[in-house]
Amino acid sequence: MIHEIDDIDKRILNFLQEDATLPLKNIAEKVHASVATCQRRIQMMTETGVITRQVVIVNPTELGFDLSAFVLIEMEKQNTALQHGFERLMSRLPNVMSCYEISGDYDFLLLVHAKNMAEYHRFTRDNLTYENNVRRFKSQFVMNFSKVGTKIQLD
Repeated sequence: MIHEIDDIDKRILNFLQEDATLPLKNIAEKVHASVATCQRRIQMMTETGVITRQVVIVNPTELGFDLSAFVLIEMEKQNTALQHGFERLMSRLPNVMSCYEISGDYDFLLLVHAKNMAEYHRFTRDNLTYENNVRRFKSQFVMNFSKVGTKIQLD
């Protein structure tokens, strides 16, 4: 369901997407609204699912995760229950940063971070198997991150 947001909400979201640690007072000044108004709007956007969470984005290589891969997954069977089971498994795995159901020749696209090739190999052996309804997978290793973002610019 699409939630109606106005220009003030959009400006609040733009600032929060850049830096979610901004004090409410600063946000209120920037969007020309009261602190109470901004607080109420942020709460409402959180309750309605417009804001899903506030996080810190870290550089994986600075933390020793030197291998990143986009992994294309083809499922063995096109079965809703099996696909939901795969999604639940991926959501529990800490090395899986993103899991998208996609169209085309493959069913899912994952972004996986690992400390090294041995760890990535264990991940594939343990999780991308026939037992988890995976027919085959294709790994595309990241050579360089030239842009990593999460912000959706709202006009």
